[in-house]
Amino acid sequence: MYQCATFTEYSAKNICNKEGHCYPKVFIATNYFQEVLEGQEIPAGLHVKIDFVSGKKYAKLLDHNNNEPSDIIIVDKDGSIHSDPAQIESSEVGTNQDSEVHIHHEDSLETNSSFPVIPPGHKENFRIPHSDNLLFEECIFKLTTTSQSLHDIISTLDSLEDLVHELEFGIKLAKGNGLISIVKLLDNDSNEVKEKAALVIGTTMQNNPLAQDEALKLDLIPYLLDLLSSETDIKLSSRLLYALSSIVRGKKESIQSIKDNQGLSRLAVIYQKLENNEFRAKCALFVTDFIDPNMFNIVHKKFNLFDQHHHDGIISSFENTIETWCNLFQDTLFDDMDNDKEIDFDTREKLLSGISMIKSHYSRQCPLRNGFKHWLLNQINLDDDEYLEDYFRLVNQVKIQYGLI
Repeated sequence: MYQCATFTEYSAKNICNKEGHCYPKVFIATNYFQEVLEGQEIPAGLHVKIDFVSGKKYAKLLDHNNNEPSDIIIVDKDGSIHSDPAQIESSEVGTNQDSEVHIHHEDSLETNSSFPVIPPGHKENFRIPHSDNLLFEECIFKLTTTSQSLHDIISTLDSLEDLVHELEFGIKLAKGNGLISIVKLLDNDSNEVKEKAALVIGTTMQNNPLAQDEALKLDLIPYLLDLLSSETDIKLSSRLLYALSSIVRGKKESIQSIKDNQGLSRLAVIYQKLENNEFRAKCALFVTDFIDPNMFNIVHKKFNLFDQHHHDGIISSFENTIETWCNLFQDTLFDDMDNDKEIDFDTREKLLSGISMIKSHYSRQCPLRNGFKHWLLNQINLDDDEYLEDYFRLVNQVKIQYGLI
């Protein structure tokens, strides 16, 4: 005889919400993504996506013929999450239902969420620890959907800065709403937040053309130049310059944007305004990388993009400004009496590298100034200090370039 299920049996297999709508307690998967409703258990081995705008989860059966990513997390009975199956002792995984272990496939590449799809042509790195993926997704969720305290914002930015050293995370951050949220933090009242936001942007863009493309779409270069022009705090200015440099490094369109926005000229004004060795050393690095064709080739050879001739054509239009920079670098090294200024050797080395780079590629735009000649001739390693071998090797290189030895 057919028997109706008792309420106890029914409630054990179903969940009923406040509106009276009931649904199975265990999610029933198909070949298509369906929403995982509140309280539902997700069986082992499913393909799971998370929409970080709504916070909803969707799941379907894995398609083993579609080369889907193999990252997994393990959720045991008490809800603990493990990123590696080996972390679960074999004694815990048995036929006993009380020790059942669910293996969930996680994939947050939801096309209509703040978490982006990796673009075609980029090979996704599936060796990233799943714990890092979870942390990254949590950070993006916090930045894009919630209000945070100052402490939480700083903590989130610190975590992201560590993560986006990985190219994969840099691309994901740039192509989603995460980058927009971080750019907004550059207008925060806290200098510490602005510094960390600029650091995350700079790290995201490092040698990452796909991320640089997104920065260009947001017109980040003129925005960063505007911020630099009005900023007086040295540490924040250095971080903003790092972000700008990372967007420009090896990118033809970024170099063009610097030209269109008089970037080198504006930066020269800032260089003179902020009389700080650390910041000036970073300016020297920026200019050196900007005109160094090797930097351009290294990045684009890796990604098989456009060739060197584009770079040379754009840079040639900066010749007058490049001469200004050569003079600034030389004048920074000596005072009105042609004596050595008290500048640390690291800053000196970066200034000399900038002079040498300009002299190598734009010799006519980098004439030898009298004070610099006197300073250069007096740079002798009298103590034969091995620690300064590289510095004095560079000094001799510049002397050779100017025909002094």
